[in-house]
Amino acid sequence: MIYRSSPTFDRLLSYIDGLPVIDCHEHMAGPDHLVLFSEPIAALIAGYYSGDLISAGLTEQQLGFLRDEAVATGDKWPLFKEYWERSQHTAYARVVKLVMRDVYGEADMSLAALERIGDRLAERDPAAYRQMMADAKIRCVITDALGWPPGDFGAFLRGEQIFEDPWRPVVPLPLFHVLRHHEHSARDWRGIQQISDWADRPITSLDEFSEAVFEILRLAKVRGALALKDQCAYNRSLSYDVVAKGDAEPIFNRVLNDSNAVLGWPEAKPLDDYLFHQYMRFARELDFPVQIHTGHMAGSYNRVDKANVRLFVPVLDLHRDVKFDLFHGNWPYVGDLLFVAKNYPNVALNLTWLYIIDPIYAQQLLERAAMTVPHSKIHAFGGDLLDMPERALAHLKLAKHVIAAALANLVESDWLAEEHARSIAAQWLFDNPNRFFALDIAQHQP
Repeated sequence: MIYRSSPTFDRLLSYIDGLPVIDCHEHMAGPDHLVLFSEPIAALIAGYYSGDLISAGLTEQQLGFLRDEAVATGDKWPLFKEYWERSQHTAYARVVKLVMRDVYGEADMSLAALERIGDRLAERDPAAYRQMMADAKIRCVITDALGWPPGDFGAFLRGEQIFEDPWRPVVPLPLFHVLRHHEHSARDWRGIQQISDWADRPITSLDEFSEAVFEILRLAKVRGALALKDQCAYNRSLSYDVVAKGDAEPIFNRVLNDSNAVLGWPEAKPLDDYLFHQYMRFARELDFPVQIHTGHMAGSYNRVDKANVRLFVPVLDLHRDVKFDLFHGNWPYVGDLLFVAKNYPNVALNLTWLYIIDPIYAQQLLERAAMTVPHSKIHAFGGDLLDMPERALAHLKLAKHVIAAALANLVESDWLAEEHARSIAAQWLFDNPNRFFALDIAQHQP
């Protein structure tokens, strides 16, 4: 369970509060793209908490009503109050409570509190955003912001979209997949033409497609991209077969032969698998770490079994010279994740998002990982949020509490000396990702 206050816990939490942090995964584009709201309920339910409202029984139509900023707060309040009371004790809701308390000074949810928050929404501005991140000692934000607005991958490649320090982008690998969130990809002709445009070269074969993607990834690295990031577990299994080019090429050619063709699923799987392994080879050649979504997925009605990292083991085994950063604690499959981390030197564990999915699981994962996995392989924090910095900082506050609780338990059970616990905390939050992503950030500000 989450640790209750003790002298050990208090000392560790105080020490952790003073540490620099590398935020290992966000979807932030930076202060110039701050998400603004004019109505407080819409502001507070933005992000993951809306998923708990749906889980509690709120319909999509009702959620749309609560998100509509043209609707008065008083008109929304009866519906919101009913579902808040059903779901206010989840970790997602804890983020809402922390934002209310720490940003707006409100201790309890009420219509009057919401109206006071509404009066202050206009105070959000880019300068405050920058200051909040600096005050939290966040020295780098590794962000997947190029796959959807306000990110523009083409503008990034042309040098027109530049991320200010400390935001550092990754390449959203689903842009090049057969099956992905975005409108077009290699599954249709228009998607292939988009990649042709980005690479500024014609694509008339599978070989030319692969060459174009390699050139795009090479240029992205020149522009400052740190890694590749793939979340296709939302749409398909993490089981990627090794496919012969001769089996993938006819599927690709079907799209080239007909500008109206769209590949379905699972017919596209051999091509998708072939391309994924190609991209892992490109990652090796370009020295790109690869971030992989595992475990729990946002939203409703998805199958988590297809996102279990145990399905990804053949990829880890085959591509031993590629560094993999595995996300989200593989929730709820902790044993499979610990096995992979212990047995594969090319694997690191990234606890992004996990503290607000299941903080007790996160604590247990950290305690078990300290006993089973070299502590140099843990990347302890990522908010996994859009440009709403107060939510990321509320998540970080909860994460620090969980990290301190895990380490306090290990100290008080005589597994660790307190000085070692402090060293491990610093490595989890800063040193390990600094080394893994070759950031070369000095621990202390000059």
